Amino acid sequence: GFTIGGPVWIPKIYNGHDKTFFFFNWEQYREHVTINTQLETVPTDAYRRGDFSAALIGSPIGTDPLGRPIYQNEIYDPNTTRTFNGQPIRDPFPNQMIPASMFDPVALKIQALFPEPVGPSANGLVNNYVPNIPTSRVTEIPSLKVDQVIGSKGKLSFFWQRTKTTAPLSFTFGQVDGLPDPLATNAGTFQHAPVYRANYDHTVTPTVLFHFGGGYRSNYFFVPTVNEEGQVPNYNAEQQLGLHGGTTHQFFPPMNGLCTGPGPMTPYLCTGQGGMQNFGGAAYGVNQTQAETANTSLTWVKNNHTYKFGGELRIEGYPVQSRANTSGTYSFAPDQTGLPYLNGTTLSGQTPGFAYASFLLGDVKTVSISNPVAPRLGKHQLGFYAQDSWKVTRRLTVDYGLRYDFSTYLKEEHGRDPFFSPTVPNPAVGNIPGAIIFEGYGPGHCNCELAKNYPWALGPRLGIAFQINSKTVARGGFGIIYGSTESNNNASAGLAGSTNTVTAPSFGAAVTTLSVGIPASFNPAPWPNLDPGQFNTTKTPVSLAGAPGQAWLDPNAGRPPRQYQWSVGIQREILANLVAEATYVGNRGIWWQAPALLNINELTAARLAQFGLSLNNPADVSLLTQQVGSPAVVARNLNIQPYPGFPLTQTLAQALRPFPQFTTIDSIWDPLGDTWYNSLQVKVTKRLSHGLSFLSTFSWQKTLVNGTEIGEPNPGTTGNAVVNDPYNRPLNKYLSLYDQPFLFNISLTYVTPAIHRGRVLSWVLRDWTYGAFLQYSSGFPIQVPFANNNLNTTLFAAIPGSPVTGTGTFADRVPGQPLFTVDLNCHCYDPNKTFALNPNAWVNPPAGQYGTSAAYYSDYRTQRRPGENMNFGRTWRFKEQMSLSVRIEFTNVFNRAYWGNPANTNAQATQTKQPNGNAASGFGFMNTLTPGFTGAQLPRNGTLVAKFSF
Repeated sequence: GFTIGGPVWIPKIYNGHDKTFFFFNWEQYREHVTINTQLETVPTDAYRRGDFSAALIGSPIGTDPLGRPIYQNEIYDPNTTRTFNGQPIRDPFPNQMIPASMFDPVALKIQALFPEPVGPSANGLVNNYVPNIPTSRVTEIPSLKVDQVIGSKGKLSFFWQRTKTTAPLSFTFGQVDGLPDPLATNAGTFQHAPVYRANYDHTVTPTVLFHFGGGYRSNYFFVPTVNEEGQVPNYNAEQQLGLHGGTTHQFFPPMNGLCTGPGPMTPYLCTGQGGMQNFGGAAYGVNQTQAETANTSLTWVKNNHTYKFGGELRIEGYPVQSRANTSGTYSFAPDQTGLPYLNGTTLSGQTPGFAYASFLLGDVKTVSISNPVAPRLGKHQLGFYAQDSWKVTRRLTVDYGLRYDFSTYLKEEHGRDPFFSPTVPNPAVGNIPGAIIFEGYGPGHCNCELAKNYPWALGPRLGIAFQINSKTVARGGFGIIYGSTESNNNASAGLAGSTNTVTAPSFGAAVTTLSVGIPASFNPAPWPNLDPGQFNTTKTPVSLAGAPGQAWLDPNAGRPPRQYQWSVGIQREILANLVAEATYVGNRGIWWQAPALLNINELTAARLAQFGLSLNNPADVSLLTQQVGSPAVVARNLNIQPYPGFPLTQTLAQALRPFPQFTTIDSIWDPLGDTWYNSLQVKVTKRLSHGLSFLSTFSWQKTLVNGTEIGEPNPGTTGNAVVNDPYNRPLNKYLSLYDQPFLFNISLTYVTPAIHRGRVLSWVLRDWTYGAFLQYSSGFPIQVPFANNNLNTTLFAAIPGSPVTGTGTFADRVPGQPLFTVDLNCHCYDPNKTFALNPNAWVNPPAGQYGTSAAYYSDYRTQRRPGENMNFGRTWRFKEQMSLSVRIEFTNVFNRAYWGNPANTNAQATQTKQPNGNAASGFGFMNTLTPGFTGAQLPRNGTLVAKFSF
């Protein structure tokens, strides 16, 4: 990059000397990467011919109703489907071979695009394709600043900057698979983010200064499926392949499930007996964030007061243009070449059928199709403040002020964003309550606003500083601070009616074939679809999870988080260059986002009591898991059909839910979370003298939460607070997973002095700078193990997104039992052979009851992990404009070894060992190969950096 700047001088036309100044800077980052070690899977030549004999595994895993043996991956001819003794059966393809005459013509055209196996394992069934993937990433950031003096009192400045990133194959998103066009799932990153900002300052009088500023920033984040040249494809599958369907024709339709084991964001993973990895373009859209800002202030100095008045405005917008899934998505499975009477059950843990064989026949299990959407969400916030810094006496200063904030909740400007309503009748399931609602005004809308904005965000502030004597100052302060309402890029918001997913009507049947494509009857209604019952397309309960536009919007979504903050401290000069201070700091937070505390579709004890059921009765808890049509449920007269057509194969628990037509219903922007923080903070500062300076801090602190956590310092956490008892919210107040009672840091710098014992020796030894950053702290809390009663699963009380989902409440702590088998911080055990946690310290709560444990305890923590980094270096100056700098940096300078946190989720997990006596798995097992914590300390390493400037 380069930088130029200075005063502008344009003779005869404009005299800008000492009036106009400009600064221009340009930076560029270029990265070129080639991957040729990525193991991927494509079909073998035999599979392409329809020969699946290599997929057949071992001995029989069972027998069919006709007494014939069944083998894993054995393929069955769907054309032979018939009923025997009331069960649908099929005949296997002779010799595991599909006749070429049965191949789907569209499948053959698609298969012709697949690359041949290549690489060291080209003869294998999996990992038989090693592509050569070159790509690049270029980021450039030009910026320009202009300052203009206006008269004797005014100054105008303007700043412009643009960040532009181009990465045709984005390794950031992990979908670089090396497949040839048009099969590749490659996701590119194209970002265009300009910033404009202008400021004007005017000196009204020598004691009054006026300021006004305004700005605009935008971030166009374009994530298309691209070809190797970085171009958005324009692929028409109907013309090229004869594949019918799709609301637009722009990229190759995604296809997945052609082999076992494809994982999210790693479509090339494939295990088992192989097949074909995921392929086809999946993403296309433009996400944009926009923000217009303005601020103004007036500062007035009068006697011993400094007054300041001001205001701020911020308008945010999130327009989206999405074309994702508009070519359709096709999913394949072993089911269509398996045995339909099995209905998904396994035989000895294995299944017949083979996904790639289903693909060759063109038999599709599930299709999904979308319409283009363009939602526009936005919000705005403004604030006003007035403050005064009053120097009451020479020794006493008082700062006081008041701030007002107002922030709206995020909403779609035309009310096209769908939300769940607990009161709207659902026309798809007999008009029982629970359907989709659209806020706003006009036909199809509720003529209302679903949430309220909070109008009383007044924040007073007070600060006092008093000089006790020439070396001692006492300070204290209190303030109320409001945050902002929730913001996001809402890429999936506003999608109501834009997507339709259709699955095969029965196990083993095909929903469609590739030669038929996606029938027009599968197409979703044009966006926006304002039908309140649009998600209940069948009588089977469906989920409203994972899509913000389908969640329940908390009526208090417009309430911003509030924090009360206070501090009292004293500062003392110990020596001429040494200052120490001690401060008590505390805060109390309310109204934090806490979706983990609310599930509006859970079963409560009170609702169960209406039907004569009790959680204290194990028989009743067991009855909840049985089908509505089962004899046991019928015998209790509980064979309830909450709406016409409700499947009798659903569980009794599902039938008794408040909204039985849905399974999971997410909720968003629930201001239910609380936080508590108290600490004693000590700081010692030594200013540079005799070559030495340092800053050292020590904190003794405690952090408590209820329903809210942000981030994930430990693996295994999702960033949401874990909830033990969703029916008793106050009991969920416990230590934060961030809590560290003791935290000590020291940053130190020492410069070697000149030695007056010879000119050469002095020149060699002087001016070396030694630095160190050392950190010592308590370990993070270990989460209490889950109970094994599956209570939350039975009652559907597990909160979506919470780590407790599907696992039940916490186990109870056994009094008197040690939590550990060893001290994790001692050097007295071999982590390879030790199970560090004591399973006897935990016991399941009584049947049907929630546990009484907290999620975290202060005496139940991970290993302490000190961090010690050091450096030293020197700069030699040869001339005024010529210098050489050398710097050596060391991390983990003492080469401390750390290992993974103990396995802690299931106290009943069997502790097993390897033949050599090393621990293998189970409660308390520690992985010594892969450190299991964020910020894992690497072995000691050093970096040498040299820079010559001229």
